[in-house]
Amino acid sequence: MSHDRTPSARTSRRTPPTARARRAALVVATALLAAPLAGSPATAWAADENKTPFYKSDEEVIDYINSFAPLKDVAAIQGYPVTGQDTKEITLEAVKKTGYSPDQAVQDAQKMLEGFGSTPGFENYGTEERTSSKEDKDPGWLGNWDAKSICGQPSDVLEKQTRKLTCGFVGKIDKKYPVLLTTDRAPGGTHLTYVTEAGIGTEEKEVKGWKVGGKLTINASPDNKGIALEGGGEYNQSTETTKKWTNMSQLRRDFAVPEGMPGATFQAHANAGWYTGYIVQKIDNTDGKAEKTVAIPARVLIQAPTDDVPLTWVGRQV
Repeated sequence: MSHDRTPSARTSRRTPPTARARRAALVVATALLAAPLAGSPATAWAADENKTPFYKSDEEVIDYINSFAPLKDVAAIQGYPVTGQDTKEITLEAVKKTGYSPDQAVQDAQKMLEGFGSTPGFENYGTEERTSSKEDKDPGWLGNWDAKSICGQPSDVLEKQTRKLTCGFVGKIDKKYPVLLTTDRAPGGTHLTYVTEAGIGTEEKEVKGWKVGGKLTINASPDNKGIALEGGGEYNQSTETTKKWTNMSQLRRDFAVPEGMPGATFQAHANAGWYTGYIVQKIDNTDGKAEKTVAIPARVLIQAPTDDVPLTWVGRQV
């Protein structure tokens, strides 16, 4: 199934017209981990027959994609987030700077996830805050297991050690619709044709309630058989996801930079957002009648919950 967007019908699908090919090398964008986006007053130009939108600012791009693939301010994942985690070390200080505290995360987990309520008759030891994403072991209550491994253990294994464990992730949006691919800059009046496609590889292994998410792969190449480059990355789905991402079949896309524009690039944005927050673990010591919650800093890419199209192409004035 092929999916696409047009400004006139932003939730519709279309197949762009063909055009005379011109070479334009693609470069993989590094904006997945870039600083928060800034904006300016909205201005868009009709670039070709299908009115490919061009924008002056990142904020305008965000507003456009948000109209059909909105993101929640806070998102939660039931179970350990196996895919989509930022590979960089995430510190407690960095998460707190976003205004999202461990206490707020625990409150959100209790509202949005299963298994995070207080256990009747158990002494509550409160919330333990880990200093970074690398500090994910609890030698006292959970042995020397890392968070991913211990969250993946069957319940009966933990019960033999008089432990009950529930895992999840809760986070606050910090970057919307990151760029996955971008073309080289082209001057006004340039016409470009690309062959593009996107594939979804899903991860079905269940880890304590988690069984969704996967990897998005994008291929794009000049129509005249130029060098093709690949972009993409892992992603996850929240508890509020109602539509899963699907493949985008191979399409010929005709892009035209408007006459008079100094220059522009074409960008593929993920219909997703980076959420900074915490992997949360609710641990019950059933032998000692005690409970506590652990908050481990983390950052996860989560798809827009109500849209099955994984990415959006736009023009960006530069």
